[in-house]
Amino acid sequence: MKDPFIGVWILDPAQSQYEFGQPPASGTYQIAPNERGYTITMVWETAVGQSMEMAYESIPDGKKYPYENPAVAEAVSMTRVSPNQLDSATFKGGQMIAHASRTLSSDNNLMTVVQSSQSPEGKTFRNLSIYRRQQKAD
Repeated sequence: MKDPFIGVWILDPAQSQYEFGQPPASGTYQIAPNERGYTITMVWETAVGQSMEMAYESIPDGKKYPYENPAVAEAVSMTRVSPNQLDSATFKGGQMIAHASRTLSSDNNLMTVVQSSQSPEGKTFRNLSIYRRQQKAD
């Protein structure tokens, strides 16, 4: 069975709801298979037109793995909660500092990403982003 998370996803900024920070003006979210799990690449343009990119590899087995930038985080984990839900967590100082849940719609064409963390002031926030599967040209 093909993994429904694999593919390129296009941000729908009008449907995104951020409690902290500004939602991106545009963005793509690519999930590609690799030898052990996933390579996730996010490319977006901020509300003020700045181009940003972030990529990382993750294994959806629920185990913590060292993160390559200890200034940001010490470890990350990813868990396949169900066929249509993929969660990840980021850890620093032995504590979870961020959580993301990716949930697919019943037709696997919509991905809802809910990120939760704390602002620098210590206020808990929840940011919701909606992505639509990029349809391949015939």
